Amino acid sequence: MHIGQAPLFDFEAFIRIESNDRLVIVLEALDAEKLLATLERERWTGRKGHSIRGMWSALIAGVLNQCHSLADVPRLLKRDKGTRTVCGFSKDKIPDEDACGRFLKKLVEHEELLEGCFCGLVERLRQLLPDFGAKLVVDSTDIQAYSNGHRKSPADRDARWGAKGAGHHGGPRADAEADKGEKKGKKRDLYWWFGYKLHLVVDAIYELPVSFVVTPANESDTKQMKPLLKKAVPDKPKAKPEAVIADKGYDSRDNYQLVFGPYGAAPIIPIRERDDMQQPDICNGKGTPTCSCGVNMVFWGRDGNYLKYRCPEAAGKGKCQSRFRCTASAYGYVLKLSIAEDPRRHPPVPRETKKWKRLSKLRTAVERVNSRVKGLLGLEHITVRGIAKVTVRSLLSLLAMVAIGVGMAQRQRWREVRTLVG
Repeated sequence: MHIGQAPLFDFEAFIRIESNDRLVIVLEALDAEKLLATLERERWTGRKGHSIRGMWSALIAGVLNQCHSLADVPRLLKRDKGTRTVCGFSKDKIPDEDACGRFLKKLVEHEELLEGCFCGLVERLRQLLPDFGAKLVVDSTDIQAYSNGHRKSPADRDARWGAKGAGHHGGPRADAEADKGEKKGKKRDLYWWFGYKLHLVVDAIYELPVSFVVTPANESDTKQMKPLLKKAVPDKPKAKPEAVIADKGYDSRDNYQLVFGPYGAAPIIPIRERDDMQQPDICNGKGTPTCSCGVNMVFWGRDGNYLKYRCPEAAGKGKCQSRFRCTASAYGYVLKLSIAEDPRRHPPVPRETKKWKRLSKLRTAVERVNSRVKGLLGLEHITVRGIAKVTVRSLLSLLAMVAIGVGMAQRQRWREVRTLVG
């Protein structure tokens, strides 16, 4: 799917920077001292292994250089002297695939500390970018398992079949890819895959991830709104978002009440219009009230937690078809609707206003982040199995993406921050 909007952050340009320069920027921004110190204190069986910090740097280098498997990391170190030097390895003491696998297993055991690194980077972005987190976008993307889902006993037992509308995947896929990940059924407009979902909350302006959750592919998107926002929004008054933007998959009364209630934000979520929602003389499917003659009333701003609507003829926005005046006042009939009673039907930013349409266009930010984290940071083709390892692998890619933003901002290269970070 082509998204015709100029990005504030050109992540593709950052990828074209010299690999060792990219690695230095990311490693300097990553505050993983607590994690690395914990790993260094642990007792490892067998002979003395490789440096913990060197192994950490090697895995990050593998993510930045789009290594699809752990076996690609030693190959990268062998052929790239600059990367090898930054990681601190000599040419005759390069870790093999098994060593990388054991280190990844250790990271899985300390996933909580690894996620703490991610949260620390996000908090650092809030300090460097005052408006970071003001407008949030929620969405999910597919992660195909390193397993054949058609087998009776697939190699990845945590993975599940999931389905989305074909538009979510960005259009038709090649036959070769379809044979791997697409389950053919009666509904040809659905894209099927065997694996997981990466649920993301993304800053709509800077196009950087704020929080994430990894689930099996059959988990519903709408149920992930609460845990995602709990991670994304700290318990600070100044950190509350102005708007939370999502697609129709998150259209539920609970999500509207969650966004508008505890977080005090405007839920920008399209409503699923159905015939039973059309209530004559009350409101249309999008929640706009209609006057007695069937014409949509005109939104006239908010009065506290109430939406104010006026007679379209009195407001100069339409012609009344009724034979009788609705009120003797020249100001026309006024209707106030409570947002708190039904924030799904009557959200704080009405769906037919220009502001709602402007905010809803920001939803494409998460599509670009999904594309970059999969295509440029390696989640398109993972080679690990099990939800624990898939979560850690996803976390490494997200860490690299956020660290890029922090690294450029710390160097006060503000112009480049807005053009290099995606």
